[in-house]
Amino acid sequence: MKSNDFEAMERTRREYLEKIKSLSSLEFDPEKWAQLKKLVYKPIPLDVDVVIDDTTLRDGFQMAGLTNPRPSDACKMACLLRDIGAERLEVLTYSKSDQETIKMMQDEGMGGMLAAWSRAAKDDIDLALKLDFKQIGISHPVSYIHFEKWADKPLQQLIERIAEAVEYAKDHGLTVFVHGEDSTRADWEFEKIFINTAAEAGASVYRICDTIGCGLSDPQAPLPQGIPAKIRRIKKETKIPAVELHSHDDLGSAVENTMAAIKAASGLYDKVYASTTFLGIGERAGNAETEKIIMMCYMQHGIDKWNLKPMRELAELICSSTNYRLPSNKAIVGTEAFAHESGIHVHGVQVLPLSYEPFPPELVGQVRKIIVGKRSGKHGIKLKLEEVLGRKIDEDDPRFVQLLDVIKKKFEGRRRQPMNEEELRQCAEKVGFGVG
Repeated sequence: MKSNDFEAMERTRREYLEKIKSLSSLEFDPEKWAQLKKLVYKPIPLDVDVVIDDTTLRDGFQMAGLTNPRPSDACKMACLLRDIGAERLEVLTYSKSDQETIKMMQDEGMGGMLAAWSRAAKDDIDLALKLDFKQIGISHPVSYIHFEKWADKPLQQLIERIAEAVEYAKDHGLTVFVHGEDSTRADWEFEKIFINTAAEAGASVYRICDTIGCGLSDPQAPLPQGIPAKIRRIKKETKIPAVELHSHDDLGSAVENTMAAIKAASGLYDKVYASTTFLGIGERAGNAETEKIIMMCYMQHGIDKWNLKPMRELAELICSSTNYRLPSNKAIVGTEAFAHESGIHVHGVQVLPLSYEPFPPELVGQVRKIIVGKRSGKHGIKLKLEEVLGRKIDEDDPRFVQLLDVIKKKFEGRRRQPMNEEELRQCAEKVGFGVG
């Protein structure tokens, strides 16, 4: 390579970094972040409105082993989901506590965005009407595997069943979503008839249910598992106005498959619905995480319609009210998602936060944490000490040099756990730093 090629690259590098540094700091500045995001990330625009249809209060609460939250806590979760920007909330209706929660949410002005989940049964629909819902999701199997629940019923009778349920709900003023249970293992010729029957009966949206998480995100993957292929075929061969994906995470691909559905719907539909749960809680391995889908759309596709700040607060509320144990390194909302311990990482963050943080922690209600542990270097210890002292220090200060030695000795033995803030304070005081 010619030396003048490197010279040109060097100029480009320095100009680029100069712009980045001018917009970067350890303190969060929303306006500068917006400019920095445009400079560093090149989003791919989508030609579709992405609607978050959160089902934390339905599928999420069905997760085995969770403590059922108090109605007041469930209502607060709903309020935070609304504040974040979820446009539809799917809820359970059957128990007394479910119904108490629904009344609280309606009193909070959320009646129009609440959706009852029901079977294709008149009694379920009547309950939704009694509870004053405006929307309903009617769930019904579409795969032959799931039809074994009703092995004695012919296919035509099952089609008539969904038609009658949708017509009844529509005639009583409800907006109707139809959920095709186990869609990613369904025979397309039957499913096509099922979708068109639902559309002709008055359904507004068809939900592709990736019930056991076996869907494929590859645009070339064939039916029934190919999710982009299914989106395209639904558009081409059915009359349903809009589509939704509800994906489970049994194979770890729920987020991937949900994003594949969103991208496949771009340019085909005005709206695409993403059925998600916050933290991915749900039956078995759970669902696509609401927070991940929102952040992927925000970072990768430039969609800027959500309020991200309440995310951490909502995660804490779900954990405290359901006894869900949040993995500390959970993306976006985990306790340690913005924690740095190793010397290389801390030094990088100190020089340029963007080095090891894709976005500022404050954006999602988080804070950056510097951990002093076995892998910490002087940069990390200095940064943490300045945080504790509330002032800058000189790394050549004899007290700091002595502190480094004290901390190093603490980790020379069998110690495994990092230092907490109080222990660091005590060490700092010991070497002569006045800690207020």
